[in-house]
Amino acid sequence: MLHYAGTNHAPEGAKTQAPTGIATYHMEESRNYEFAYHITTQLDEGKVPAIQQEVEALIQKHGGIITFSQQPELKKLSYPIKHQRQGFFAWVQFTAETGELLPELDEWARLHPEVLRHVVLKLESESDKRAIKQAEHLERKAAKAAKEGSAVKKTLTETKAEDTGKLEQQIEDVIGNL
Repeated sequence: MLHYAGTNHAPEGAKTQAPTGIATYHMEESRNYEFAYHITTQLDEGKVPAIQQEVEALIQKHGGIITFSQQPELKKLSYPIKHQRQGFFAWVQFTAETGELLPELDEWARLHPEVLRHVVLKLESESDKRAIKQAEHLERKAAKAAKEGSAVKKTLTETKAEDTGKLEQQIEDVIGNL
């Protein structure tokens, strides 16, 4: 969305041009990410928190805002990574407006041999979660309506059969009374 100095925001999807002489700024929607990683146990335990601080400093250097951070904890790995069965596991959740931070984190992790494995995950925003819940609610509502609709059709069919049986009985009664 474009923002103009001294004017209102342009409606989403509208193509607008800035008046001459006014600077425009392109602002991206901030996204939530999580950077998780395993650190080797062959590293001195005193240096492990320094790696966490280095990760956080890198995120902040590139404009990321840290929302949650898990200090490195010694964990047993589900399977060996680089012939190791244990590692220090840590993660950082952050928001970032630009995508340049993600390649930087990836490069940082590849250049540090003490990092056994790492991953960057894009987290769903709250509005995405609400949209998913709303869609699921509408699907359940439609399925319920379809189920009730078939029950109504069945009831109407049964009612027609009962009405036909009653009509035949009345005709027989009228003919019997003649």
